[in-house]
Amino acid sequence: MPPPLSPVPSAPPRTDRRAAVRRAARQAARQTARQAHHPTPLATAAPPVVAALAADGPLYDAALTLLTTVLAPDGHSRPTCKRLALLVTGLLAGPRGTPSAVAHTAFTLGIGTAQQEPSVARRVARLLDDPHLDPARLLPPLARAVLPVLLADAARAHDHSIGAGARPSPHHARWRGVRLVVDETTHTDQTHVLVVGLAYRGVVVPLGLRTWPQTAPQPLGAYWDRLASLLLEVHSALPPALRPHVLVLGDRFYGVPPVLDLLSTLGWACVLRVQGQTRVCLPDGTERALRTLVPRPGTYWTGYELPFPAAEAAPAAAPLAVFKSAGWRALQVVAAWVPGQAEPWLLVTTLPATCARLRDYAIRWAIERLFLGWKSHGWDLEATAAAPRRLARLLTGYVVATWWLLAAALPVATAHLAALAAHRGRAPRHPVQLPLPWSAPAVPWPAKRSLLTYGRQAFAQVDARVQRPPLCWRFPAWDAPAWSTECTALYHGSAT
Repeated sequence: MPPPLSPVPSAPPRTDRRAAVRRAARQAARQTARQAHHPTPLATAAPPVVAALAADGPLYDAALTLLTTVLAPDGHSRPTCKRLALLVTGLLAGPRGTPSAVAHTAFTLGIGTAQQEPSVARRVARLLDDPHLDPARLLPPLARAVLPVLLADAARAHDHSIGAGARPSPHHARWRGVRLVVDETTHTDQTHVLVVGLAYRGVVVPLGLRTWPQTAPQPLGAYWDRLASLLLEVHSALPPALRPHVLVLGDRFYGVPPVLDLLSTLGWACVLRVQGQTRVCLPDGTERALRTLVPRPGTYWTGYELPFPAAEAAPAAAPLAVFKSAGWRALQVVAAWVPGQAEPWLLVTTLPATCARLRDYAIRWAIERLFLGWKSHGWDLEATAAAPRRLARLLTGYVVATWWLLAAALPVATAHLAALAAHRGRAPRHPVQLPLPWSAPAVPWPAKRSLLTYGRQAFAQVDARVQRPPLCWRFPAWDAPAWSTECTALYHGSAT
């Protein structure tokens, strides 16, 4: 006879939860004031955000503690923090991300004092009308507070690249430990959504966004103004030591002189795809369209006389003149037409022209995984009918909730990697047929789910009324490949 199931613990009274949140906020404020009057050395200082990220208990209370700790010193009111906490909790604890689904989840969890679900639905509708939840107002202070924790391992790699000598190592100037992806998507063919985020293991950690109507005419240059303001926000949010070591990845829409000039002003390197008709001036003075450099599948071009260079140690070639209509820009060019692809990759970059640029640009696809997680493979954003401004406030919650999903996925991912590493050294129990030389390597089952999916499963397995899943806010291995590639390589013993 199976043992009786233990009862699910009931949620603590609402008054107790509110009192706990107020105590945590007061403690964080006291700690901030104490550090202002009695500063401690940087090596031993613990910012209040670190304690807030580790806050346990009900999911809503943990989210409200974090948001209050970060946003209150920046001048944001407590009602704004509560509204964003409700939105983030509704996204994390529910299966869908529409306003009605968020309201249903919030009512189920007992957030607020409303006794009927329509009251919570009206509260969520008012939340989307609140201009204080605009992403340009809330995401910059949140990113400035959280990024030093998320990028702690990248900062450690930066310090290692400097070297121990009196002068910085030559590798330090070439080190690019922060990879930013910029791209846009559309919402129901009515709204443009521009997103910038950090590439991480096959997904993107979103940092900022902009929305505007797709069907309404825009002033001349408005797009580039939005992009510039968004990149400046991300620049100021990054830890100062990492700002000079950013690599920006973008598709053909961003491979234009205005974007290159903006990135040059910020001091950022880039790998951008360009249109085939873009003109290039070769060292002998002849001008050609970039698409003529790789006329057929299986051809590659970097401008070197030597075979296609495979590493950064290849000899540095002189930059070429690109973009004739804009007065030329000095850039490196990498062109490759992979067999089986419909068209070539034509890339311009400020880094050495090696095959590593192809691997860099391939990372750009990670933002498509983010959009899938927001749309059909996750929160079902397309089912939300909202004007651009209301949609932007909903997406503010999407951005913050995505951080929580990845933090919840990392403990699960670490356990999977440990299991795959143990499997690598174990002999098979039964004879197996050797794979044919042309067969693709088998994909282990942990690689068949993305980190966002693991994060959703982690939140679905806990009762959000009383607890949250284990979280890892210090994201490790920023130089790791996509999650599926990492798992497959480790499973077959080819991981480095």
